[in-house]
Amino acid sequence: MTAFKMLEGQRILVVGASGDIGRALVDRFLAEGARIIATAHLHPERLTTEFTSHGDSLAVEPLDVTSEDSVQELVKKVSGGDELSAMVFNSGIIRDNPVLGMEDEDWLSVINVNLNGAFRVGRAFGKLFFRRKAGRMLFVSSVAGKQGGRGQANYAASKAGLEGFVRSLAADMAPRGVLVNAIAPGPVESRMTRDVMALAPEEVLRRVALKRLARPSEIASAAAHLLAPDMTFMTGQIIGIDGGFNL
Repeated sequence: MTAFKMLEGQRILVVGASGDIGRALVDRFLAEGARIIATAHLHPERLTTEFTSHGDSLAVEPLDVTSEDSVQELVKKVSGGDELSAMVFNSGIIRDNPVLGMEDEDWLSVINVNLNGAFRVGRAFGKLFFRRKAGRMLFVSSVAGKQGGRGQANYAASKAGLEGFVRSLAADMAPRGVLVNAIAPGPVESRMTRDVMALAPEEVLRRVALKRLARPSEIASAAAHLLAPDMTFMTGQIIGIDGGFNL
């Protein structure tokens, strides 16, 4: 008996696949039968090496989300194959510092990747889905977008902006049947949160009702379910996957 795979036959673009959550997204989508185009800005060849066992089910492409030329180059490559079923935007960086000590570059670089990058990619691939009158767009936000965080004004602002962008994009795309949502993870076992946990582990866990960090695979599981073919009446939503953050 063949095991059920919820994403069988889908072709999914994962933007920002080199981090812990990105790798978990790729792993889960592949396990669910999807074919993946994964992007990385720095060292995309490392992803190619890591996922060699998946053969034709996975392609790796370079992408700099801060560059419109780079985004358009990827659009050309992706639109040349089978139709894309879904796009997941997972690119993000942090440059933590208290506001009074934050340099302009710390602010601008985070906004340019996390928010402006989402706009560039969302606009470009939204056009493909708009023409087809079908498709899914999923963005990875953070609890910081709603809660803020000490030393994270740039990151929190970028995620709050991202969530507003997702709701507005969902409204624009709904008449064409394209679903646009976001997931907002709480603290996750990842390289990105390692430094924060080293500085204030008790403070972080005190805010999580389940008293632990999320595993990247748990974030990927939620994403896979949101992209499933039978999830057809949800759009413009920000889904918290945060273990009861600040309950």
